[in-house]
Amino acid sequence: MTIPVWIQGAVRGSLSVSADGLYTLLRADCEPRKELIRLWAHSGGRSACIGVLAPCGGRLALTRRLSARERAAFPWPIERVDDRADAPEPVPEAAPVVRPPEAGGWRSLPDGSLLSPDGAQAIPASLPPSSPLFRFVQQIQGRDYLVFRR
Repeated sequence: MTIPVWIQGAVRGSLSVSADGLYTLLRADCEPRKELIRLWAHSGGRSACIGVLAPCGGRLALTRRLSARERAAFPWPIERVDDRADAPEPVPEAAPVVRPPEAGGWRSLPDGSLLSPDGAQAIPASLPPSSPLFRFVQQIQGRDYLVFRR
């Protein structure tokens, strides 16, 4: 998943969110700036500091790994990333393009995940049978997905 990074009211980079074993990996890549920039994640009226961008190869970058405990305390899912602790109301964006229903009722979303009519969500996964999450893996349309139900 990739989220735009807002700095001084404009999109100046992106934050990618991915799984890294049992951790959630946050990686920001932004345009170079002269001042220090602290990034904040916002969701559901909550905010948390991600960290400070650092120079890296002519760009500004930040990498942070969240354990399951840290992620549980983090505003999730991240709705907005910016340089303000108190984020302004998000700018409305175009609704995500959702492809038509596919086999088994699953719909493909732009980020590669799937959504079922009953609200279950699935993300592509490649887990070994020894993984504690392997019991949640389901094959959908010939590909392995990690399925979450609310």
